[in-house]
Amino acid sequence: MSNKIGKISAIKPHFNPNGAQTMENVLASRGWTRLPGTGVFKSPYKELDNKYRTGLDPDAAYIRRIKDDAERQAEKERVTKLKVKLEEIYNIDLGPRAPFWNITLATSPDDPTHVQHVKLTDGENIFDLSDPMKELTFAWLRVHPTIASSYQAWQRGDYPEDTQFYVVDDEVETGISFKKKSQVNKAIARLESMTPEKRRKVARLMGLPVSDDSKEEYVYNLIDGLLKQSEFTEGKFRGQSTVALFDTVTGLKESVLHKKDLVEQAILLSVYREKPNGKIYEGEIEVAASKDDLVIKLEDDDNQDELITLEAKLKTKKLV
Repeated sequence: MSNKIGKISAIKPHFNPNGAQTMENVLASRGWTRLPGTGVFKSPYKELDNKYRTGLDPDAAYIRRIKDDAERQAEKERVTKLKVKLEEIYNIDLGPRAPFWNITLATSPDDPTHVQHVKLTDGENIFDLSDPMKELTFAWLRVHPTIASSYQAWQRGDYPEDTQFYVVDDEVETGISFKKKSQVNKAIARLESMTPEKRRKVARLMGLPVSDDSKEEYVYNLIDGLLKQSEFTEGKFRGQSTVALFDTVTGLKESVLHKKDLVEQAILLSVYREKPNGKIYEGEIEVAASKDDLVIKLEDDDNQDELITLEAKLKTKKLV
């Protein structure tokens, strides 16, 4: 038998030190989600097609919705193997329409022929996976729609904000942490190799307050600090990955990066105006349907006069 454990943890509430003395805020100040001893009862989720989400069904709808091919196949293999194992142990049908999953048919709290309610409490809820019944219970809990598949999935907004629990997978968490740190370190290595001028352009396109007069150390520190934040916490890129945007911006051709930077500066310095519909105007004249269209226009060799004129207008604005 495996000596592994399964863990489902409560999502710690946000404590607002300046907030009202509500029960939720008082509990949050102590790192609690609810009063000690209280909990939330869960039972297997029933889909619209009357199939139960068992965590043992390779044809389940949630598996079909997994976008990554490798991840989807790994989940199918995992649940198929576990279903065969548990059906052999209990000699009972554990298919998604089996009577076992109908909790209303249970004759007692310890009826082994039917699933039972599970009480999830504050902190970590531990399941000893060497116990087949605990392993079966953890199987359907880990795919329950009211329990986030991971803390990162809840942070991304894959689950409602009021979701109270998430599945803790130490191996997955370690892998995610490694991947994130590796991406940040690679991004910082690219930052090191850039010229000061390119850093300024990249910083501006990431929404940072940088001008041509900004000192090299200031620009570097701004980008470095932003990359280590993992995601934007404010501004037009709020919620987006800082490293992903950095990778996108630094992956641009030098000529495109230059034009994008010029367009952003032109809007910031009011040479151009961007209307709510995204169209770009100079005075009352529409010059492009969007910022991207304007960049494409400035990249065209036939429009080099317009590019030179824009550069000259920006230079004049900066002098003023």
